[in-house]
Amino acid sequence: MKKWTGILFLLGSATAFAAPCDTKRDLLLDNSETKVWRSTICPNQQLPFHTHEHARVAIPAEDGTLKVIYQSGKTEVIQLKKNQPIFLDKAQGKEAHQDLNTTQNILHITVIELSKD
Repeated sequence: MKKWTGILFLLGSATAFAAPCDTKRDLLLDNSETKVWRSTICPNQQLPFHTHEHARVAIPAEDGTLKVIYQSGKTEVIQLKKNQPIFLDKAQGKEAHQDLNTTQNILHITVIELSKD
């Protein structure tokens, strides 16, 4: 019993000291031809309303699900597969929208915006 108590204590301690998740966007490259950023979206959190002027390629580092919530009230669900690029056309990004992580895992998505479309 002491062995199990110690293991449970260690598991609880690791959880208590886990780094908090921070939903954010980190800019990696920005020039006249392309823009690249990495979005971190914590479980059950969303990015603020935003738009995109150009087509994009999104490459998720994990499997997951994004719910895109448009300002008009329309929603769209995007299934993400680890390391599988997704093309998002210019029209998709024009309307203000939020990206909501509906999974229980942190999502890291590298986005490449194509400035010459």
